[in-house]
Amino acid sequence: MNVRQRIEHGIGPGLGGLGTQWIIAIGFTLVLVLMAMLTGLGLSHMATIKARMVNLVTESNVKTESVFQMRSVSRERFASLGQMVVLRDPFERDEEYMRFQAQASEFIRARDRLLGLGMGPEEQATWTRARQLIQRDEQLHAQVIELAMAGRSETALDLLLRDVRPLENSLLDVFNEMVEQYRRTNQQSLRESEADYREAAAYMIGLALLALVMGLAIAWVVILRSRHAESELSRQSEAAIAAAEQLSWAAGHDSLTGLSNRRETQRHLSLLVQDTQAHGMRHVLLYIDLDKFKAVNDSCGHLAGDELLRQLANIFTRHVRSGDLAARLGGDEFCIGLANCDMGKARQIAEAIRDDVAQYRFCWEDRVFQVGASVGLVQLEPTMDVPAVLRAADAACYQAKERGRNQVCVHGER
Repeated sequence: MNVRQRIEHGIGPGLGGLGTQWIIAIGFTLVLVLMAMLTGLGLSHMATIKARMVNLVTESNVKTESVFQMRSVSRERFASLGQMVVLRDPFERDEEYMRFQAQASEFIRARDRLLGLGMGPEEQATWTRARQLIQRDEQLHAQVIELAMAGRSETALDLLLRDVRPLENSLLDVFNEMVEQYRRTNQQSLRESEADYREAAAYMIGLALLALVMGLAIAWVVILRSRHAESELSRQSEAAIAAAEQLSWAAGHDSLTGLSNRRETQRHLSLLVQDTQAHGMRHVLLYIDLDKFKAVNDSCGHLAGDELLRQLANIFTRHVRSGDLAARLGGDEFCIGLANCDMGKARQIAEAIRDDVAQYRFCWEDRVFQVGASVGLVQLEPTMDVPAVLRAADAACYQAKERGRNQVCVHGER
């Protein structure tokens, strides 16, 4: 009996009396076991990576938001202190003092929220410096208030400008340093997560290759009976590819608005910076911070705030081309990267965005809200890196807020 006759009769060469049905059963059982191991390992690693990323993003966002809030309150307290010095009406001065005290309570809440999450050694060292500056700052605040309340405005103003303002600037620098530390920590954690992902992918690919070899061996014996199994395997492969594409999309996009996230922003800006440095191309970054957004959250809750962010994201995307960047950096902060665009055109786009946001009316239940957008513009220069671009855009946005909000300001332009 030749090989063909032995196969047709269900007796494989070298397999004795083991029939084709047994070969199929054993072979496919092993394949299924390997597929189960592949699925279990993949799900386990993906769940671990996802949990790690969720914890990282949540903690980092809370810390960053707390530091931003402390920095913002510090600026507001300095401005309030200046008001107390220049006000002549004692009632207005007392009212400003009450506002100053309320800001202190807000600062303490942000500080406690930050400390409650714990700190690493580097972060603790930076916070120690900040705490020393805060303590000295509070002492100077008390002196300025005492002088202002006593009617010694000129002496209080001199102390405010000579001692308090430099100390406030130093404190803001330390807060910015803490934000930069969180950014570096996020990048390190992302690199570790990517390494874990690659390791999981290697195991999955190894098991998939082994399953493929076994499938080919079984197909050599029963090629005509394996069509259904091959079709099923093809469908599973397509599902795996679709899932991988979905994961890849989710890794670079904000789940709430569908815009690019901070990680994708860093990648996109890096390409624009490289293009500027290598070819001298002109690119512009818009940094957008919503005005009066907190009122929506405070009045109607975060569900309303989230819905407003989604609707405003649609407004932003209407003003960009397919190759431009439209991203949400976090909270109510967004950025738009305009490739191959001069500052004049970028300013027109920024004004159009600002006007659309200002004209937009957000309805929630029986309430109507109107928000605004402070926009900062910066043109990428060959000497800039990604952090420098973001800092410049943020500074321009802050300048727009300082000028009264709902404005467009260009970095470096008076």
